[in-house]
Amino acid sequence: MTRIVLAVYFAIVTGFLLLPLIFLVPISLTDSQFLEFPPTSLSLRWYREFFTDQSWLDATLVSLKIGIGATILSLLFGTLAAIALVRADFRAKGVLTALFIAPLIIPSVVLALALYIVFLRWRLVNNIYALTLAHALIAMPYVVMIVAGSLRRFDMTIERAARILGAGPARAFVHTALPFLTPAMFASAILAFFASFDELIITLFISGGLQTLPVRIWNDLSLKLDPTVPAVAVMLTLVSIIGMSIGEIVRRRNELRYQTHSVPEA
Repeated sequence: MTRIVLAVYFAIVTGFLLLPLIFLVPISLTDSQFLEFPPTSLSLRWYREFFTDQSWLDATLVSLKIGIGATILSLLFGTLAAIALVRADFRAKGVLTALFIAPLIIPSVVLALALYIVFLRWRLVNNIYALTLAHALIAMPYVVMIVAGSLRRFDMTIERAARILGAGPARAFVHTALPFLTPAMFASAILAFFASFDELIITLFISGGLQTLPVRIWNDLSLKLDPTVPAVAVMLTLVSIIGMSIGEIVRRRNELRYQTHSVPEA
């Protein structure tokens, strides 16, 4: 009985999540200049429009630059923060943990307003580096949570054995714990990239004249509405699904590999 209820619940939730795509994909394939469902004729016209319109390509390039920069920053500082939160023993650990995951809890508009006030004071509005830093801030919680969770599952006896055999703390960590953390870092980097790539509210506040892909979509929805937007949305969804699936597969394979090679407790 429980399995039937869970199966029905899973089907309802999955259907609800997929419902927008059921409408979005046919609309993106219409040959008409207007949004129509169901389309009277199918065409890849609006997908070609995206790749031939320089403004769409420029917006995509800006999003890629910011996303890659934010991913590198969040991965570097998020991994160091996760190691400190798991390995170090200090009183403020709980407070710091809450601070690092706060961007996931605080409403985006509140965070955007705070960043806007700070960046405006420092004259960093309309600055791609400041925008990259802001995106890294919202991407970092994913890195901290995933890397910290993976590090807690690491068998410390392996690292202690390396220390006993003469390796220093840094060398022992690099040769034992770091290979175990690498897949989790890879998975968190993918999440961080898409968190940055899809960010809209904070970008609207502090981007100034910079136009990322979500901002370009937002402006198009405000001024006009043509099927290029659904075509871009479908492509973004597919890229997100592929990227996150790869990250999850890598993370699960790593867990399975270490579980297979772990020594059973006596």
